Amino acid sequence: MLQQRISDLCRNAGAWLVVDNTYEYFMYDKMEHYCLEDDHIVNLFSFSKAYGMMGWRVGYIAYPSEADGFHAQLLKVQDNIPICASIIGQRLALYSLEAGPEWIRERVNDLVKNRELLVEAMSPLGEDAVKGGEGAIYLWAKLPDNCSDDFEVVRWLATKHGVAVIPGSASGGPGYIRVSFGGLKEEDTRLAGERLRRGLQELVTDGMVQ
Repeated sequence: MLQQRISDLCRNAGAWLVVDNTYEYFMYDKMEHYCLEDDHIVNLFSFSKAYGMMGWRVGYIAYPSEADGFHAQLLKVQDNIPICASIIGQRLALYSLEAGPEWIRERVNDLVKNRELLVEAMSPLGEDAVKGGEGAIYLWAKLPDNCSDDFEVVRWLATKHGVAVIPGSASGGPGYIRVSFGGLKEEDTRLAGERLRRGLQELVTDGMVQ
């Protein structure tokens, strides 16, 4: 398994492995999230995505308590963070953990159809062009080689076809677009998917016709 191989590499090199578990509940196709545990692994968790607490700046860290001096170093970092979580935010986060993940799983299930609709919408790009969607709320799609300027494609899709996506270059993936399936009701996703499919079909067939 890739995660375990990365963990083994870090352990053998005497390096810490820091794992971002922000999207831990966004799993589909009966896949399950799990956390690697070892004395060189730090797991980070956030309430921003799954719990919808963007802007509350609440999260937590799980780390090996036997790591000598590590706790003191974390407190040192905490002292130098220019923002802090409010008391009410911390109480809400604690309540969310105590209540369990069922509320989240119900809402993640609502995203399954959205994901399917957008995968289908991007089919004009080819079967192997669309990646991602597991452990996230977005998909990546590789643009045709003759239309690989992702910023220009995004601008064209917005002005010509009325649908907004993110240029891959904004997230370190030039030549790709990033398409989110979160935050929309199914009927809105269906409409957006129809526009996206028309735009991508035209892009593949004729290029960015103005």
